[in-house]
Amino acid sequence: MDRATQALQWWRGTLYPYQIRWITEPSRFALCVKSRQIGFSHATAAGAVLGALVHRRPQVILSASEDLSAEVLDKAKRHAQVLAAFGYPGADRLVVDNATELSWKGGGRIVALPASPRTARSFTGDVWLDEFAYHIDPKKIRDAAFPIALRGDWRIRVFSTPNGATGLFYDMAARSTRGWVRHEVTLDEALSEGVPVDREAAFALASHDERVIDQWYRCKFLDGDLQYYPTAWLERARAWPGSLDSIDGATLHAGFDVGRSRDLSVLVVLALVGRFAYVLGVHTFKRTKFGEQRKALAKLRGAYEWDSLHVDATGLGSQLAEELVDAWGEDEVHPVKFTPSSKEELFTGSFRWLSSNALRLSKDETGAELAREGQTIRRVISASGNVQYVAPSGDSGHADRWTALCLALKGAGEPRPHRGVSASPLVTT
Repeated sequence: MDRATQALQWWRGTLYPYQIRWITEPSRFALCVKSRQIGFSHATAAGAVLGALVHRRPQVILSASEDLSAEVLDKAKRHAQVLAAFGYPGADRLVVDNATELSWKGGGRIVALPASPRTARSFTGDVWLDEFAYHIDPKKIRDAAFPIALRGDWRIRVFSTPNGATGLFYDMAARSTRGWVRHEVTLDEALSEGVPVDREAAFALASHDERVIDQWYRCKFLDGDLQYYPTAWLERARAWPGSLDSIDGATLHAGFDVGRSRDLSVLVVLALVGRFAYVLGVHTFKRTKFGEQRKALAKLRGAYEWDSLHVDATGLGSQLAEELVDAWGEDEVHPVKFTPSSKEELFTGSFRWLSSNALRLSKDETGAELAREGQTIRRVISASGNVQYVAPSGDSGHADRWTALCLALKGAGEPRPHRGVSASPLVTT
């Protein structure tokens, strides 16, 4: 066995079976629906090095962002270093090594760039379309790249994590296209073939949201603009009489969403009784000055004597939140600044309360209004792959009641020292 063949065999041993199947796929046109967190950029880089350094074919990698293209090129360079260490001739003889290109003295070139129609037209060679579902304009990328590949004996590799049941990648993956070979690698399949990924940690990144888990790790295409809380769950949550016989031994938790201009400020108070969270009160303030809101909150605090108050501390709300902390103490008042991360925690938290049938809304109009707002929440996946939770604005607010409920449920999930409970049953204003 010659030196090059031996080096390639040793290098191949550093890859997982699904990575080897992908980079050695013999068909000219191949597509892969793949999970996150399984090292597919590592495989892409390996495939590009195999094509460039070993087979002397130019390789063009177009990624969804500049960061991704830089990452895959860095991985390609590391693969070349491993091959050099194993003794592959010429693997360490780079003549171009910069932010967008690697090329070797003996032949072979890899160009990695963020995807755009212009860059797709500028190069010839085997084309790798990385995270294609997240490209800004995938149809224009296709129209630019595919004809170039077809004019020569070049290969096309299209692969991505799903990004909703719409778009070109979904269309390509969902139908049987003549001449294309389809691969699929879920997280569980990758785990079964040895990839060292912490499954629980991966699911935690998706906040244990089954629908997000399905899309990120199970190769399922879900609606990109999906009603987040199923209507059936919201209706199920209203199946209680609207009052409690007793809240002895319960803890009470409040959430206050601060409105901006046309939006409402809303206070929601709930009682945690055993494993169930019962909404006791929903109080709304429209175009009310902060001073008046603070006085109203003080009065409601005396009526409910809640154990915790989680308050919106974003923008204008930051001053009110700070004043409430000064007045009532940080053991009781917990400011929450709305960021993509904190909003994800709030909305996925209430999702878990609903999914476990542990949230109780009233049967009257107060419960109905909360349920209607819950129905407006949409889970949207951005072009960069981030999950966002959005609701339309209207005359009645911006899902402010539901946001206040999410804040209160955050308190219910983080019990605080008991202050004593003597609250009236369902109260609305």
